[in-house]
Amino acid sequence: PNLKTYSSSDHRSLINYSNMDAIREKYNTEAGNAKAAIPERFLKLDALLSANPPDVAALSAQFAITDVAAAADNATVGALMSTTTSELFFATSAMSVLETWLKLCVPAIEDGNNFGVGIVMEAAKMCSDARGELEKLQASVPDYYKERGAAYAAIAPKTTTSTTESTSKADDKSTKDGTLEATAKEGASSSSETKTTGGTASPDQISHVVALDVMWYLKLYAACDRVRSLYAAVCDFLEKNEEKIQAPKGERGGGMSMY
Repeated sequence: PNLKTYSSSDHRSLINYSNMDAIREKYNTEAGNAKAAIPERFLKLDALLSANPPDVAALSAQFAITDVAAAADNATVGALMSTTTSELFFATSAMSVLETWLKLCVPAIEDGNNFGVGIVMEAAKMCSDARGELEKLQASVPDYYKERGAAYAAIAPKTTTSTTESTSKADDKSTKDGTLEATAKEGASSSSETKTTGGTASPDQISHVVALDVMWYLKLYAACDRVRSLYAAVCDFLEKNEEKIQAPKGERGGGMSMY
């Protein structure tokens, strides 16, 4: 009867299409999860930034160093560093997923009716540009520890250890068979002493550490603010162009939807 036979190349093609369906479904799911998570991340980040508006004078006073030994780290900057690192990681990953998903939404190339396709590609470029910007911010974050570590080393208390060694020699006298004999004995001992002294830091060196803390707090705050704005811009664009992304060629034109 009318049974279709498949060649080996047809079989490979079927396998490839099956694999692509699984890949599309994977990104469909991950993109849906990213889109669902971004608004909540935005609101938490917005609340944090709104509650802690930066003020250079206030930060300088807060970070002022009165006890050099206690200034080995800055807990306030450290907390913001942790938040910034977490947000940058999530945002970079989310933009990468959305970028790939949008590219998979592009239907087969054909003549005409490409307005919707152009919108999808524009959305993918927006996510790509955002991802690139976020990756640069992410790469610069560890520089804080390098810069502050070098600056603090110049003012940190110095610890020195000195060791003293001594040798003693004495005669031990005894009588053997009625004859007085003397035996020489030697002994060695050592002692160590550790001293911690304040550094010879100048006021400018101390101010340098404070200035670094203030500068990096502002940089981290700005990074979080940038993440917040990218969340808003990308989600807004995707929502406003939902129909074109879902069906770039119209209802019968194909595409991939997670809506």
